[in-house]
Amino acid sequence: MNSIIYPPLVEQAVTELAAGEPITAAYQAQVYRALVKDQIIDEFGNPTQQALQQGWVTEVVEKSDLTWREFIELYPVFGNFAQDFKKFDGFWKVTLEFKNFLIHELKGAAFTEIEKQQIQDFLGGRLE
Repeated sequence: MNSIIYPPLVEQAVTELAAGEPITAAYQAQVYRALVKDQIIDEFGNPTQQALQQGWVTEVVEKSDLTWREFIELYPVFGNFAQDFKKFDGFWKVTLEFKNFLIHELKGAAFTEIEKQQIQDFLGGRLE
């Protein structure tokens, strides 16, 4: 079992590139090194300015007062969970129960790596 935890962009790239094939620790390391070498991410896994400017990586910026449709464009993974969201102070929020469900499911196989990244992006500012 691989004991290295790679940044989300690396995990996404590995999953996409592997296309369902078994993923080895050596393959993960190879993808990480290639992303750093090609200046897509820095050594900490953050997207480089070049990657952002070229559109190879996009940043999710959630603005105030998004409609549900605009919110789902940012986070398509939540398309079937409208009943679990309420707008509060201009931002879409979830109950503590649903937040705990999402955190638990991040460890499982119910969501794809891209969906997991969307959930992490959403929860990022909400894990008080």
